[in-house]
Formats: sequence, C-alpha cells, structure tokens
Amino acid sequence: MKKGLYRLEAYYAQNATESEKEVLRFLIHQTKEAVETDIHTMAKKCCCSPATIVRICKKNGFSGFRELKQALANDISFSRQLVQGSLSADSDEKIPNIVARVLNTNILAIQNVYNLLDFEELGSIITLLLSGRYVYLYGIGASFLVAKDFQQKLERIHKRTFLYEDIHLQLASSANLEKDDLAIIVSYSGLTKEIIEIAGNVKMCGGKIIAITRYGNNKLSSMSDYTLYVPALEKPLRAGAGSSRVSQLSVVDIIYNTCISMEKDKSMEKILSANKLLEKEENDSEQI
Repeated sequence: MKKGLYRLEAYYAQNATESEKEVLRFLIHQTKEAVETDIHTMAKKCCCSPATIVRICKKNGFSGFRELKQALANDISFSRQLVQGSLSADSDEKIPNIVARVLNTNILAIQNVYNLLDFEELGSIITLLLSGRYVYLYGIGASFLVAKDFQQKLERIHKRTFLYEDIHLQLASSANLEKDDLAIIVSYSGLTKEIIEIAGNVKMCGGKIIAITRYGNNKLSSMSDYTLYVPALEKPLRAGAGSSRVSQLSVVDIIYNTCISMEKDKSMEKILSANKLLEKEENDSEQI
C-alpha cells in the first residue's frame, strides 16, 4: 500500500515539468476532490491530456491513476494516525530555537517515513529476511552506523549477518555472495561511488538487493530489487547526518519489529535466550 502525497510533493519540487505542475498542484492542494474525480475530468480541469496524468503516476511508482487515487485516499484516511508534534521557542532565545528546529525536523522525518512506506514492498522484504540464509549489510559513514544497529537487532533473533567497517572488506564481501543471498545497502544519497560498486558486485553474483535510501531518482534505487525510502530533507552539503539517520533508523525499527511479529513465538524465544547470555556476561564482568 503506497502513499501518494509526499511522493508527489517531492516530484513537484525536484523533477516535474511545467506541463505536469498544474496537475500536481491539483493533486496536492485539492486531494479530496482529486480522489473523487475521473482522469478525463481532471485532464480538462488541468488543461492537459490524460496521458500526462498517467505519466505522472508512473514516474512516481504507481501503475496508473486508479492506484494513485487509492494511495491519496489512504493518505487522507491515515493522516490522523500520525503523531503531530508542534514545538516552539521565543525568537530571542538561541538555544531553544535550535532545539525546536532539530526536533521538528526529526518529527517531520519520521512522519514522512510513514508517508513513503509501501506496505506490499515491506511484506516482500520481510519474507526474504525470514527465509534467507545470511544477510549482508553495507553502509559508509553515518549509514554504516545504521547498518550496525540493524546487525545488532538481527543477531538477537538468530539471523546470521555480515558487516565490515572497512570499505575494502565490504567491496570484497560483495563480490563473494552466492546466488539469491540477501544484501541490505544503506545509503542516504544512493550515489556514493563505493556503494554503487558494491551494488554492482551483488547484482553480478545474483544476490538480491534491499536499499534504504532517500526518495527520488538515484543510482542505488534503480539497481535494487526492493527499496524502502526515507524523506529527502537534508541538503547535499551537511554538517552531519541528522534527520536522515533518524529516518533510516526508523525504517530499521519497522523491519525488525515486523519480523518479530511475523514469527512471534520463535523470535521471542531467541530474544530471551540472547538476553540471558548478555545478562550472564554482565554478571561475570562485575564479579571480576
């Protein structure tokens, strides 16, 4: 189940042609009316052809206008379920303003993770994770930290994982996968040279790629078999990963908790076993 509004807003800001923008404005600002309108009536309202509307649908991951309307209806229906955060600070207080800005950006990032989530894609990814032998994880910089968090979670439910901090070992690992092995690649930009080389190696080995990357056109998403998107809220020149890391970690939490729910009894047994081992290690360390 895809969501529509954020995809359309991002497309309007980044890639839309002038002929498409009138349609996008109608879909974004008059969403309820758009859901109730057929494609020919909308084409007349927006002074365009039905083919233009279909093209917009396909460019944003929808099979056609019917699927887009369903996605927009879902947006309207589910928007009330989102956590609404409103933080403010006096304009003459520098630190409170910084705090409010950072937290508001993170709240917006999490909300838009939900807006971008395709539940069918998520279901396919969960099936692969639960049935696969091994999980190979890849990421550089802040994305490596997200991949590391994912590794710690998966190991707790007895899923064998591989993750190397050294980029040369990541490249070597990606060239030695076997057919149908699963690779999860985390990259906000989806354009990092080494990450694209890793994805190419995985494809040549016949492995399956799950990408966690920002929404929009990028090389990694075009190479992946399955993609979970995070919102493109950060500028290319960043002081450090902020909302991108928060949104990537949210995606990791969604995958992990869905895995647990799909195999609740088995997963909880493995988690309890892991917890007992960790508690034993802590007690032994205290006694030394």
